[in-house]
Amino acid sequence: MVAVTGMAVFAALTVAVTSQPSLALDSQAFEAADDLRAPWLDTAARIVTKFGLIAIVGSAVLLAAVLLFRRRHAVRAAALVLGAALAWVSVWITKRVVDRPRPPNPLVHTSGASYPSAHAANSIGWLAIAIALTVVIPSRGARIAAVTAGALLAVLVGLSRIYLCTHYASDVLAGESLAVAMYPSPRSPRTWQANTDSLAGGQATRSQPRGALRCEPPNIPRLLLVGSTTSSLGRASV
Repeated sequence: MVAVTGMAVFAALTVAVTSQPSLALDSQAFEAADDLRAPWLDTAARIVTKFGLIAIVGSAVLLAAVLLFRRRHAVRAAALVLGAALAWVSVWITKRVVDRPRPPNPLVHTSGASYPSAHAANSIGWLAIAIALTVVIPSRGARIAAVTAGALLAVLVGLSRIYLCTHYASDVLAGESLAVAMYPSPRSPRTWQANTDSLAGGQATRSQPRGALRCEPPNIPRLLLVGSTTSSLGRASV
């Protein structure tokens, strides 16, 4: 459901961007950024935006995948790497097809087409990492904190691209929605644990009858057992 929603948002934005020279959303976002502009925010945005580089996000994805694999979560590890790769390839294919020019006067160096934002798409990797790692985080509070931090970092990277005038707001939304659609959705830790417990319980149930036959006496009615014992004693006395 999340992937379908992400793809639907991406498709709608692509149609809007390719059919209209400018969007009200984009101009409104730049106006808001201009109202907030300050030297310390310029510095902060330049630092935050680096967390959308594929070299940084990709390295983090690989490290998380190795950890998951070592903890016997190979499916999650593969899904994480596959999602990052699909997001990266999809973004650059779309850039070539749409070929939207960059906004004028960016505050940092830019290259390539504007739509969709590769930094924004890459930043979804932080959220994907946090969700994937929930199976190895024992505390519920720590899991919530990890997912929240991953989502917040993705949002901040997207906002930094708008603030630095390197992307339009529609570029950022398209990049993030496309990446969300590309990442496979892993099972939640609760579902995974429930399935594990169910499997263990099923095995115990199947093995119990064999143990019962070895360890428990036959289920003979008590009355019959008493009668048989009395008869045997009677014959012995004779």
